[in-house]
Amino acid sequence: MSATIISSFAVAPGFAQTQPNTAAAAPSQPSQPTPAQIAAIKKLNVISDEGYSAVRGIALARLAIFQGQPDRAKTILTTVKQNLDQAQASTADLAEKLKQAGGPQDEIAAIQSGQVPIDFAVGVDDDYTVTPENAKHIANANQHLGSGNTQKAVEELKLANSNVFVTETDAKLPVLEKAVDDALAQLSGQKYYEANLALMKAGDGITVRSLSQNQNSPNTSSTTTQPGAAPAPSGSAN
Repeated sequence: MSATIISSFAVAPGFAQTQPNTAAAAPSQPSQPTPAQIAAIKKLNVISDEGYSAVRGIALARLAIFQGQPDRAKTILTTVKQNLDQAQASTADLAEKLKQAGGPQDEIAAIQSGQVPIDFAVGVDDDYTVTPENAKHIANANQHLGSGNTQKAVEELKLANSNVFVTETDAKLPVLEKAVDDALAQLSGQKYYEANLALMKAGDGITVRSLSQNQNSPNTSSTTTQPGAAPAPSGSAN
């Protein structure tokens, strides 16, 4: 989700190609992100961070339960609930900002339903032959990544015969909050095993979408549900 939103907003500058003794026309300069688009991205970053912190906290609370520290688990889950409340209270504002910025309609609908991106990572299979042409595409990809334009970076890496693996993690905030509320109720009743089972259900609200792309095959994607595990810290599309 975040990849779609951000790549539709962030635009890398054009690159002038020059050749000896040849006059080359300068490429047209794409428009820069508008204030409305920048505001939407900033709001998305805040909510994504709150969602990620909540997912991480749920994992830590489960660990505390297994370590015989129910009071610590309660403290962690109380903070998690605060993060979820803040994130859910902000989804309407984010959806409105995305509308004003011309964001994708399906992504706006997902935000309105309480589904937000919490993690985004790009991996590259570097088993390829280095050539001047490939090196040029890699350099361009680096500049696109530096400008936040993930989609253009993926396209450049594809031209460099480099396999690209994109993983995006989304969280359904209402599902997470229900799991946390149930777990807190079980902990209050000293039902620690049941509290852990309640937190396991949070995994139903975490979806991982994977995309692989290379030069010789079409895009392939898959969507899976993470069983209660927090995503590993990685570079996000913030």
